[in-house]
Amino acid sequence: MHRSYLPVRWPFLVALEQRFPKTLWSLFGLAYLGLIGGTGVLGFLYYLTFSLPDLEQLEKPQYDLPTQVFDRNGELVTEFYTKRRVLIPYQEVPQVLIRALLSIEDSRFYFHYGIDFLRIGKAFVVDLIKLDFAQGASTLTQQTAKMFLLSSEKKVIRKIKELLLAVQIESRFTKEQILELYLNKAYFGHGAYGIEAAAQGYFSKSAKDLTIEEAALLAGLPQAPSRWAPTSNPENALKRRNLVLTAMADGGFLTQEELQEFKAKPIRLKIGKTEDSNETSYYMEYVRRITLDLYGMDVLYTGGLKVYTCMDLKMQIAAQNALVRGLYDHDHRAGYRGAQRNLWREVAEDSKRKGSLFSERVGLVEGEFKKLGKGVQETLNQAFAAKLISATANNRLLLQGPVMGVVRELSAEKAVVDLGNGQKGSVYLNDHHWARPVNFTQPLAWSAGLRDLRDVLRTGDLLELILEDYPQGKEGFTLKIHQRPEADGGVFSVAPRTGEVLAMSGGLDFAGSEYNRAMQAKRQPGSAFKPIVYSLALDQGYTRVSMLDDTPLVFKDTQWRPGNYTKSFKGKVLLKSALAHSKNVPTVRLTMDLGIDKVIEQARSLGITTSLPEDFTIGLGTASVTLEELALAYGVFANGGQLVQPRFIKRIESRDGQVLLNEEKTEEKRVMSEETAFLVTATLQDVVKSGTGHRAKELERPVAAKTGTTNNYTDAWFMGYVPQLLTGVYVGFDDNRKTLGFAETGATAAEPIWLEYMGKALQTLPILPFDQPAGITMVKVVPESGLLDCEGSPNAIFEYFKAGTQPTQCHQPAEPGSPDYVDPSSLEDSYSDDEVPEISNVPVEETPAGDPNADPNANPPAAMPAPTFEAPVSSGASSVEEL
Repeated sequence: MHRSYLPVRWPFLVALEQRFPKTLWSLFGLAYLGLIGGTGVLGFLYYLTFSLPDLEQLEKPQYDLPTQVFDRNGELVTEFYTKRRVLIPYQEVPQVLIRALLSIEDSRFYFHYGIDFLRIGKAFVVDLIKLDFAQGASTLTQQTAKMFLLSSEKKVIRKIKELLLAVQIESRFTKEQILELYLNKAYFGHGAYGIEAAAQGYFSKSAKDLTIEEAALLAGLPQAPSRWAPTSNPENALKRRNLVLTAMADGGFLTQEELQEFKAKPIRLKIGKTEDSNETSYYMEYVRRITLDLYGMDVLYTGGLKVYTCMDLKMQIAAQNALVRGLYDHDHRAGYRGAQRNLWREVAEDSKRKGSLFSERVGLVEGEFKKLGKGVQETLNQAFAAKLISATANNRLLLQGPVMGVVRELSAEKAVVDLGNGQKGSVYLNDHHWARPVNFTQPLAWSAGLRDLRDVLRTGDLLELILEDYPQGKEGFTLKIHQRPEADGGVFSVAPRTGEVLAMSGGLDFAGSEYNRAMQAKRQPGSAFKPIVYSLALDQGYTRVSMLDDTPLVFKDTQWRPGNYTKSFKGKVLLKSALAHSKNVPTVRLTMDLGIDKVIEQARSLGITTSLPEDFTIGLGTASVTLEELALAYGVFANGGQLVQPRFIKRIESRDGQVLLNEEKTEEKRVMSEETAFLVTATLQDVVKSGTGHRAKELERPVAAKTGTTNNYTDAWFMGYVPQLLTGVYVGFDDNRKTLGFAETGATAAEPIWLEYMGKALQTLPILPFDQPAGITMVKVVPESGLLDCEGSPNAIFEYFKAGTQPTQCHQPAEPGSPDYVDPSSLEDSYSDDEVPEISNVPVEETPAGDPNADPNANPPAAMPAPTFEAPVSSGASSVEEL
């Protein structure tokens, strides 16, 4: 018989025990276990509270913020980031966005304390049915805790911590603060972190300006940005947006009429800029590398730095546009390189590879297929149609945009082009006189240009085109052939007195090549190096009217004999004329007199750091330098003899406004006397007044400049400055074995780029003269001798001298035939500095450092000992080979 162990005072329990002895003890066991378990859970939760992240992180959240880069005027140019985020205070978030977000994410947000038990219960049932964590029950507060303080993995411990943190957050922060944290942290897809970045990225506007349907679209993204991305999944995005709108209506934020109105609207995106424009890419990449070296990758991409550069955005855009236009102009002067492919030719080749019986009868022109049987014609036409569809599949018919097209009909003056999808256009001869067959030996100006489109096009040619105008009747789109330039170049523009780099471009297209031709490309500057030699001469006692010997020069035991571009010699030439007209032989003789070591030392003092040849060719620009280096050297001339290092960055601030780097002050180093710098500048003004840079007179202000062209027209340079701005331009191929083409000198290929850019850059700058130092005096001299004009010579000119170097003796006329006689007509620059004769309509040619027909192996050895030389009896001897 069962014995009861219950007290007799509990008769009910005794009776129950006697009737159900096992059940009662099971209940007691469960209660005991529940007590123990509950105590354990509470203890575990209590333990977890000590392992929770500190909420101090939410008091002053350290968001991953992009580094913002500004131009010198405070205009935002670009951002560097791994996560693009723009912070916005709660007060600027529109209520329509708050309502949309709460409607879809947490409709009971203002009625719970971090945990919504009703949603948890619903989610538990769904998860139990699906045997998975399929249904989310997280409140916005929980999501905020997860984003800031926890990982995103679905584990029970993490979920418990999330619940505990949500309660703590609700007790410490207001609802508005929680919303601000969430909206600035959440990821909205398309690289946008935070609601402000999302509004800018999808709609190119601030979040405060969002419309109802735009707000609904963005509010629906955080849960699954990829699945509902309007950029890649527009149909899913539309469904999700409409779901948010419906939730808003269910919550009383929209009427049924408004709901139907907004659901009927299509999604209209206006994607904001997500990367640097081509106009600023080279400059910004250089700034990025400087900042990366200073602070490291983590700070650069997430630290929220503010970098204030020396760039003037308007000037930068002008520089890039001028470079692009100049490179296209050069490319057009060379001619048309031909179609990328011919689809009929490919069809023919395919048929031959397949061994078709009719393969030998396949022609290259559509019309020839008519000679074949109908079955063959159909087969070939189908093959052609398939290739056409593939070639034009990616066309977007945007004005001024690139498209691919296939020539279907062709005449002398018009080509009808198939653009795919039933669209067509026309290419007209009148727009393509430049498109003669490519010719590097004859300038386009010397030819009549293209006269018949059939000379360069064939039916079936696949062309890259620019959509110039929309359809005009049956003619379809107006199209122009697009040919990407093969040559490239760089522009470097700096304020000479401060060293601030106002504009810098390293090439045609940063996306196509990140190689920076302004900062990295080392190329021979040719005659653009000569001012360095002449500056040394003026430092060593030469004057602008010193006589230089322009007679043929022969070096024994070498294959090199320097010559002038014009193949002629003047016998005697003024120093300033030798530089203005870029004479090679006088420059070599001057280098010999000054000494190679001294010339190298002078170049080093002016900022040239690259390797320099230790022979007499150095004066003709055979050293390889960067555009930046050469601009640095010219900056000394423009800045009165002071060397100023180029600066790209003015100031860097931390995210909280602390100044980390301040380079507002300019450090100058005296490397040349002010007087010498002025005389060099005056001589470079002569280059513009009557020499190789005469086109720069179009600026109608004082300009000092020098052209440069190298052997076989490989590289073209133009360096020029006004008192406030110095700019250098380089044009050439990355493969320096290629030629730019006959007569593509610095004046032809580089100066137009310089002139276009400077014309725009100087629009707001006053016209200023170059400052004349106190140590400069002006004396009237006779150019035949460089001596004082004491007798009123008709050839006398006023000339600049350093005080103390001016002549003290009077000019004594020499009789023709005497050793001292100089024919005044041979001194090409018999003019005063304020009375310049008209330039002939025949362009003055640049002096390249080499003849295009010369043997490249005929250059001098790397190191040439001081040679003996012989001068032929007649100064009119035939021209010699040029370097």
